[in-house]
Amino acid sequence: MYLLKTDAVVIHCADFGESDLIVTLYTYDLGKIRGIAKGAKRSKKRFVNNLQPFSYIRIIFSEGRGGLIRLDQADIIQPFFLISKDIFKVLYGSYFLELMKEMTGEKEANPQLFCLLVDFLSVLNDSPPREEYLRVFEMRVLDLLGYRPRLGECTICARRISQGEGAWFSYRHGGVVCKGCQTKVRGSVPVSGATLEAMEKALEMDLGEVGEIQFFPDVLSESREILPRFIQYQLGKGLKSLKVMEEIQGD
Repeated sequence: MYLLKTDAVVIHCADFGESDLIVTLYTYDLGKIRGIAKGAKRSKKRFVNNLQPFSYIRIIFSEGRGGLIRLDQADIIQPFFLISKDIFKVLYGSYFLELMKEMTGEKEANPQLFCLLVDFLSVLNDSPPREEYLRVFEMRVLDLLGYRPRLGECTICARRISQGEGAWFSYRHGGVVCKGCQTKVRGSVPVSGATLEAMEKALEMDLGEVGEIQFFPDVLSESREILPRFIQYQLGKGLKSLKVMEEIQGD
């Protein structure tokens, strides 16, 4: 049996029978994959507790049947165990993982997306949870998957939106519409120039500085309205982690 190796982040893990686990992973070399870890609940040598969500691991595996790989071994690179000690870190991290699960196809490799996920889990593990992380992560994921919203010019007439100028955001058109075209677009929402600038900055900034980024409250409010809804529009469905987050933060 030919064995392969790659780095991976555990997205989801579920019991399968008395001793096995079904694991969903986002990997460096293959993108999203699902695998079976035979005897994982009994094995203290091959897996220990390395298949828990958020774990950054190196796996040894072989091709299996029915679209599942067969996991032979998982060695920890970084457990990100501090995420589980804070409810908001868990909420934010779960949102990151669900975006990977829902927005990517099986075995569609995207090394940049993998590195983005690891970088943000590392920031979340080592720093206090901040809503800005969600917005930057959303923008970067949209960009890497080909859904980057058009922010600099009107999606209807292509008129350049000047710096500091407000506009409207259309989920259907995938970006901003100017004042002159807004009446032609149903369901668009107003967005300030400051929020557009922040969204652009989220795409252009050095990720080494993400732990220090801070948005004004009105920018956070507007971007919270726009980006998660835009993602769900692209998916055609809601996200469970986002719903839970909204319920808890609304209490």
